[in-house]
Amino acid sequence: MKLLGKWLAALLIILTSFLLSTYEWRIPEYVYDQSQSFANFDEYYQKELEISAKEGTRKDNEERLIRYSPEKTPIAILYIHGFGASRMEGEEVINQVAERFQANLYYVRLPGHGTNVEDHKNTEFTRYLQDAETALLQSSELGEKLVLVGTSMGGLIATYLAGKHPDKVDALVLASPFYDFTTADSNVLRFSWGVPLIHTLMGEIRKSAEQDPNNESYLYWYRDQYYASVKHLMNLKRFVEKEDSLSKIQDPTLLFYFYENEAIQDRSASVKAMLSAFETIKKNEKASEVSHAFQVVKGDHILFSKHVKVEQSEILSELVSFISKATGAEPVDLKKVKRK
Repeated sequence: MKLLGKWLAALLIILTSFLLSTYEWRIPEYVYDQSQSFANFDEYYQKELEISAKEGTRKDNEERLIRYSPEKTPIAILYIHGFGASRMEGEEVINQVAERFQANLYYVRLPGHGTNVEDHKNTEFTRYLQDAETALLQSSELGEKLVLVGTSMGGLIATYLAGKHPDKVDALVLASPFYDFTTADSNVLRFSWGVPLIHTLMGEIRKSAEQDPNNESYLYWYRDQYYASVKHLMNLKRFVEKEDSLSKIQDPTLLFYFYENEAIQDRSASVKAMLSAFETIKKNEKASEVSHAFQVVKGDHILFSKHVKVEQSEILSELVSFISKATGAEPVDLKKVKRK
């Protein structure tokens, strides 16, 4: 019995040593590249469109600018989409919000998105942050105040940007923000052998449970994704955690999350992590009293798209009310205005 105990202790030591030596302690760094400059927002936008065309971006996946005025509007909205997604993820609801406030609106396209899964696999998270941060800095030309909106991974990126640039953001909307995976097995991605192990056991591509070739939404989302792409998502999550972005957020924040009960809830991003993150935001001594969380009982991970079955009238009403309180902007009577 003693001999067995010694063997088990030795195996435990070996296993612990192996895990410690193969854990990726060093998180990739990101530093914003300030070398690019633009005369104005329109020049920036045209160059982004040129890049999208050159990369073969699919129709309606490219970035989009909706202007209600050639000048600054009282508020502007910047939308950041999620992992493997596109602006279609938010257009159904956010377009209506912009219309209610007559707000200039910009949808950024993150690198590696809207083209093909190989591009997605080969795009590091640092490029996501670079393009999103550039969009944020340029969007200050669109409005007197800026509302930053992010869904899923876009919410994680928006969290980082709001923490880094509290002076640039006047209201933050987080829709099903990705702060953690829903299962613990994703932690294998923290180890050097994680992706190779997944490839051995499951292949290189993560298959969607939904494989209907007639599903129109796959024109705007990647149906299947490389596991190597998910590694980039893990690296982004770890980087934002290292930056302690949540505790730096001072702006009024609205969190949307889908939760009906333990069996019926968001299965793409951890609701527990979302609520924990929101509590961290509220603990900031400069946190806004306007900040609050809104539970969507009949919903989905994606909340703002026409491609999901979600009761969006309540979501729209909540968004309009929050933005008005957070920025002081008043929604207009659409019957009395004409699009410029």
